[in-house]
Amino acid sequence: MRWIRALVAAAALGAAGPAHADEIRIGYVDLRQVMTQSQAGQRAKSEIERLIAERRATLRREEQAIKDMQQAYEKDKLLLSESQKQAKQREFEEKVRAFQQAQLEAQREVERQEREFARRTIPEVREIIREIAREQKLTLVFEKNEMPVLYAIDGPDITDKVIQRFNAKSKTRPKSGG
Repeated sequence: MRWIRALVAAAALGAAGPAHADEIRIGYVDLRQVMTQSQAGQRAKSEIERLIAERRATLRREEQAIKDMQQAYEKDKLLLSESQKQAKQREFEEKVRAFQQAQLEAQREVERQEREFARRTIPEVREIIREIAREQKLTLVFEKNEMPVLYAIDGPDITDKVIQRFNAKSKTRPKSGG
């Protein structure tokens, strides 16, 4: 879908003809870089890494409990009746399922945190991109990593300016909890 929009925009620019070619200025921005290298991005990354570390520690404890349970079962299985063996096996399988579910939930939580950061941040970053594009009189600004254009003369890379402004705005805005 994005490439269709870019194609239409390129066609419209081409229709303007060579007389207006000097007026067309195209820039680009690396949103991934903005999201990872800005101060807000670094804070979000730290928070997500903290969450991952907490979840890993919990999952390691649960995994060790499962291993301990399995070792205890292997050690005692000759002494257990058939019904006790089945009960222990069911309990073990339930713990394994719960562990796998906890792993999935941890991954979903990390993904949710990343999506939430992007949802909160992208509108503000887009506004900063608009401001810089107007100041630099850019006709179009493409996202560097999703650019459907196979060739273009390098336009100005405004990524660093976007990061600087985003950092400046982040400092003046009160920190949100969440």
